[in-house]
Amino acid sequence: MAILKTLVVVALAASASALVVKQDHVSHVSLPNVKYNRTVSYQGQQVLRCQTDGTAEVDLERIANDFDMMANSGGFVDVRTKTSAEVDTINKVFAANACTVLIPDMEAAMQEFERDLVNSRTNSQAEWFEAYHTYDEIVGWYSDIADEFPLITKLVPSIGRSFNGLDMPALHITGTATGAKKNVWFQCQIHAREWISGATCMYIVNYLANNYNVDSRVTTLLNEVELIVVPFVNPDGYEYTWSNERLWRKNRSPNADNSCVGTDLNRNYNDHWGEGGSSSNPCSDTYMGTGAASEAETRNINEYFLLNQPIYGSIDWHAYSQLMLRPYGWSRSAAPDEAMSKEIGDKMRDAARAVNGLSYTSQPSVDLYITTGSASDWFYGEEASAGRGSVRSYGFTIELRDTGRFGFQLPASEIIPQGQEMIPAALDFMEFTTQNPLYY
Repeated sequence: MAILKTLVVVALAASASALVVKQDHVSHVSLPNVKYNRTVSYQGQQVLRCQTDGTAEVDLERIANDFDMMANSGGFVDVRTKTSAEVDTINKVFAANACTVLIPDMEAAMQEFERDLVNSRTNSQAEWFEAYHTYDEIVGWYSDIADEFPLITKLVPSIGRSFNGLDMPALHITGTATGAKKNVWFQCQIHAREWISGATCMYIVNYLANNYNVDSRVTTLLNEVELIVVPFVNPDGYEYTWSNERLWRKNRSPNADNSCVGTDLNRNYNDHWGEGGSSSNPCSDTYMGTGAASEAETRNINEYFLLNQPIYGSIDWHAYSQLMLRPYGWSRSAAPDEAMSKEIGDKMRDAARAVNGLSYTSQPSVDLYITTGSASDWFYGEEASAGRGSVRSYGFTIELRDTGRFGFQLPASEIIPQGQEMIPAALDFMEFTTQNPLYY
């Protein structure tokens, strides 16, 4: 296997220097046999950025369901177009001159990303977090870290299999102190093309493992908390982004009429499923599936989440837009625990910004537009809470870098600074949610 068991942790920026970082086990990664092999061309495609002020919510929902809405953030949306006719359609939805071209040539942007991918993976001096990695490499990485830190980690090789039969592993990490621990849940890579989400989850795990019994804050936290990390909610889709279509979003289960493939797993949870903000069209990127939890991957997550209840806080890691999103996505009414959720959302926003000066926005998910059947609403909702020790999980979606310059083609050089920003945010989240539990 191309990965090494020993790992490296890169020191946080000076602005976050209060966090002590262990830096033994410096390793380098050279992966010359790049498995990436895109078969889909993006020739003639571009990304428009459209200002949404004054745009009706029903129109935003229609754009999200009928086009590839790549980002939605505080006053604008980024929409990928494939033809001039699509550009005309989108321009008619928004006010005059509301849309500008953000990425004029998607094929050229993709080729630039691919050059960076090859260069980062073939650099013999590169460290693990200076390159993106395949499904097999990431699964191996989690196995290696469990071998490296057997006293504080437990690897579950599979909590279930995807539609195509790929394992969905989980890693538990907690301190050696005896007594009951409070569980926190992180899940990654629910949308196939959002590669930075999986890389960031690894960065956080690596930091915690290497700093237990080194950094007092990490040691105290892990002696009280058990973090459960699911690296791949959508392993089939992730593999497909390496073998066929880099911008694929959904899973890979076929639909009944065989016209289009895949369900948006983040519209497939049993929380107000199908009540808007998702599509019944199997060809849509926001296709909700044939029913709540119709997909094997969703069911696997649900079952393992419930098995490990009570879970005090949950994050579904995404990209891009730099957002800390809290419930609700399905309703414009304030969630019952809005004040507490806002407090930790704002705290994470501020912690992330303090590292590299990058701005994040903290807000309810619905402030973007209505979404239903989402993971974060399910974490917080009734099905995930009922009968489980009276604890209701904080449910968050975090949208990582960037704000559109690169989008899903984020260069590998961004992995480490992104991880640095999320370390203090993740620590704050684990501490706050377990020390300030929500009850139903």
